Amino acid sequence: MRYSEPITVGIDGSSNALAAARWAAHTASIHQTTLDIVFAVEAASPPLIEYAVPETFFDAARLGAKAALNAATEVALEEDPDLAPRTHIVTGSPRGELLARSRASSIIAVGASGTGRLTAAFIGSTASALTSHSVCPLAVIRENNDDVGPNGRVTVGVDGSPESLEALDWAAHEATDRAAELVVLSAWDATGFDHTRQAFTTAAHQIEGTLAVPVEAIKRRLPRLRVTTQIVDDAPVAALTKASADSDVVVVGSRGRGGFTGLLLGSTSQRVLHSAQCPLIIVP
Repeated sequence: MRYSEPITVGIDGSSNALAAARWAAHTASIHQTTLDIVFAVEAASPPLIEYAVPETFFDAARLGAKAALNAATEVALEEDPDLAPRTHIVTGSPRGELLARSRASSIIAVGASGTGRLTAAFIGSTASALTSHSVCPLAVIRENNDDVGPNGRVTVGVDGSPESLEALDWAAHEATDRAAELVVLSAWDATGFDHTRQAFTTAAHQIEGTLAVPVEAIKRRLPRLRVTTQIVDDAPVAALTKASADSDVVVVGSRGRGGFTGLLLGSTSQRVLHSAQCPLIIVP
């Protein structure tokens, strides 16, 4: 079972973290699994380590953590009153704690931006390392995702790489559990091609053929799943951003052929995370 382990949401007291907690609670309810809410209290910053840090520093940090956990728990119970969220205050690096918990979680959820503890790590220079080492998928949620109602659609970006095919398989099961349509999206930026030439037509057919094989396999395994394939002439980041406007979830693999996921883990990752209008899930 893909959700045999708990869903873990990392919070830091920010509004984006609360949105992540709400999404995680909704997802836990859909998949009927446990929700773990985690707040990591970091040790004193390096310049302070040489000096005695007053115990009141840690007391205040723990009080802030408890308040944030209470707020996140309240949001989760608003989403599903039958949930019994488990809360955890841990000491250490939020990134390290979440990576460790990814070994025993079905999915890790965080906000797209926050107070600088948790979520900054996911949209900054260490995004590639985090995604590379996480054992389970990562979900990145923005505060305004709460404003988007359900569309009954899960979109997955596929570029033919093994990682994107793993994302396709994961997204197919996610769409099934959500009783949603699966949209398989492949973006091909054909700038510079003469669309009237045979080379363009041949390339387009090759893309369609490559994509058709895994899609047909999904249809055979999940015959009740509604599947739509879209091959668009657009830059991958732009295609993902547009697709997010009417999707409940956008799914990509952790690496690719320089298309969807290659861009997400490169210099344009922040652009996608900040422009997406729905949760973004990165599948390792």
